[in-house]
Amino acid sequence: MRHRRTGRRHVLVLAPQCPPMGPLIRLEEAAAGLYAALADASLGACEPGLPDGRAALVAGDGLTSRALLDTVDEAIGHAAEHRATLVLAFLGHGFAAGRTSTLHLMCADSTEDLRHGAVNVAELLVRAVDHPGVNGVLGIVDTCNAAGAPPAMADLAGGARGGRTRLGLLMASSLGQPAVGLSFSRHLTALLREGLPGTGATLGVSDAREALRGVLVGQDVAGFDWDADGAADAPLWIARNARCREGLLGGFGGRLAGEELTEALAALDPPVPVPDGAPDLRAALRCRDDLLRLPPGPHRERALRAVDGLLVAVRTVGFIRNWIGAGLTSARLRHALYSMLAAEGRLPDGAAHLTDVGIIDELTFNHPATDRDGRRVVARFVTLLAQACGKDLADPELRSWAARIEAPVEVNDAIEHTARRTEGQRLGLVVSLHSSLIGDWPEVLDGWLLLDGSVIHHEQFPCDTADRKGAESAVEEAALWAEEHARTLELPLKRLDLAVPSGLLLSWRPEEAGAAMLLGIRYDVRLHWSSRLTPDAALRSIEPVVAARWEAIARCQGSTPVDWLAHEDLVDARTLRGHLRVGRYARGIGLTRHPGADAPLMELLLAYTPVLLWPHTAEGFPEERHASLDQDWWAMPGALARAYRERWLGEGRADLADLRAVWDDEDWLRFCRLLWTAAPRIRDRSEGTP
Repeated sequence: MRHRRTGRRHVLVLAPQCPPMGPLIRLEEAAAGLYAALADASLGACEPGLPDGRAALVAGDGLTSRALLDTVDEAIGHAAEHRATLVLAFLGHGFAAGRTSTLHLMCADSTEDLRHGAVNVAELLVRAVDHPGVNGVLGIVDTCNAAGAPPAMADLAGGARGGRTRLGLLMASSLGQPAVGLSFSRHLTALLREGLPGTGATLGVSDAREALRGVLVGQDVAGFDWDADGAADAPLWIARNARCREGLLGGFGGRLAGEELTEALAALDPPVPVPDGAPDLRAALRCRDDLLRLPPGPHRERALRAVDGLLVAVRTVGFIRNWIGAGLTSARLRHALYSMLAAEGRLPDGAAHLTDVGIIDELTFNHPATDRDGRRVVARFVTLLAQACGKDLADPELRSWAARIEAPVEVNDAIEHTARRTEGQRLGLVVSLHSSLIGDWPEVLDGWLLLDGSVIHHEQFPCDTADRKGAESAVEEAALWAEEHARTLELPLKRLDLAVPSGLLLSWRPEEAGAAMLLGIRYDVRLHWSSRLTPDAALRSIEPVVAARWEAIARCQGSTPVDWLAHEDLVDARTLRGHLRVGRYARGIGLTRHPGADAPLMELLLAYTPVLLWPHTAEGFPEERHASLDQDWWAMPGALARAYRERWLGEGRADLADLRAVWDDEDWLRFCRLLWTAAPRIRDRSEGTP
């Protein structure tokens, strides 16, 4: 019962007026309505199809054929960059020249029956569908002669992708037939908003074609479907079926449960009504009893799996609300979800629906294909959430819930996994290079061993030479010292936090140090700014501001909470300082170019932000790459450490691995405050270790 994940989708609606043909009175209105439905997250689920968040609704006067082609080319490149499905809608005047059957869309500079100055829609679609990276194209054509839009089979079967392409087309009229008053677009918009009863979770070309044929008079609505991409995980679709949302409008049932139940129960003969997600489960249990009375078969088995998934989801949401109670917060839900998915190498697209109902729905109905059902991932999430909320995993109530969802083995496995994970997080090593008074390579490093966030040992490690080689040798010596304590404590050491001066941050990659094996392979290496360990009065005065900014970053549920600064934002230090003093950049800060050797710039920025990102490649990190962080942001900084490892092993993740980061989170800021207030006497190694 694996729910096929919705990949990224982009939309571009093009509706040019053509003055020689006379104005289409309702063109802009129809285009805007269709665009709104396709961009609705609950329906078309499309993002704007142009870079930089620009409006992807281009309608009205002045749109020439050249401008239209350039706009579509831009959308194709943007879709390819994000491996998105591209939804293209063409509204306006169209003609098929002479006795040909090829549709041309008319623009501001077009003349009827003249190909020059008009847009060959078939050629444009081939250009889009054959572009590497584009995950299929879905076209909506509301013009006269709309059925002339499909490309020739020879063009689809060849090309740069060897024919492994997908194209779906929904067209308003047949060849030689007018499309009147843009009624096709307006009826399609109404259909998308109302949905279709008795169909699946999404509306495809054939669904919309048959529905529109029943309401449009004098227009032969046509459809076209080409799918030669065997790697595609789902057919092309126009929008989610709004009627599916009627299946589970209340209680603890989520959207994916509603989609799966609607589709599975509609396939039965006769169809079975969709139960609600009420906490008492009476409707769901009654539905299950009804299903068991039907003859065995694949449709019945799918429906039973869907109902069983609903039972698991509803019982789980009720359990965590009652058991965890006031400890259940958005931050803890997010922490548990992303910790679990990041460890499995998968993350939700963008920001997930971070409610208890939404998360349990996602885990239950979108489980890995290797799992029989969603019980394993649900059990793992609940135990991680319980740990984050301070609950006792030996509590009998947890075992009782395991019995109710018929998953005692899965819950026992999850408890063991969480316990091992907890052990791996208990011990940490902090090594600082802050002792150099001029911010260069120090003569001695400080090392602290932390257990459950508290310092249990502190040592100093002299450097044989005050340079990179001497510092890296001292870091390795500190790691050996910490590993000795780890063996005594019978706990693994997996995390190494390095506090580094501003200048060295720009040139040193400590995760690549290590005589026998890279430190970044042995540990999760995290970089911090060493000046926070020994702050002056100015840094202390704005430390509460930095802490508040970290809290805001941690709470953010939208796109990556980073303000990106280009070279021109940094050239005038006085202006930049003024912006920082008035709070202009109140989130994390990212640089689109490497700052070179500008240590003062790093010091200025790090004084005001807990998170600083910068590229370490000559190409920099331009604006078109910023959105690539959305997928991994909530697993940072661990995702960055994993990206480095994957690059060393030749496994890709180019965007993330091109970045460096200082990550002064809540735990680090607390550690720094501890050192300010405690300031214990530093013991030389010659005094021995207790």
